Amino acid sequence: MEDPTPRVNFETMMRYHGRKVILCCQIEQIENGQVRALTSDKGQVTVLAGSSPFEGRFAEVLGTVVNPNTLQAIEHTNLSDNYNLDMYNELVKLSHKDAYIGQFST
Repeated sequence: MEDPTPRVNFETMMRYHGRKVILCCQIEQIENGQVRALTSDKGQVTVLAGSSPFEGRFAEVLGTVVNPNTLQAIEHTNLSDNYNLDMYNELVKLSHKDAYIGQFST
């Protein structure tokens, strides 16, 4: 059985080096297959993009953590332009509390 895939923000992403995570982020710039993104807790990350294009302002990325601020995308979903990153950040914070570990993972 595979480990659950945790939802992360900038603060929690570094705990999962080499593991798959889910990150919702705001797309800031796309250049040469790399996406500069703003996380729900206002951190800057680089997403090494896969083959499908990022469209719109927000995306949910399933990827592998390369280092504390880089994610290698496996796949992503383009989200609505009115996605609420603040609410997502609250979900991430709750999901990393001991009482809720694993309940918000896929």
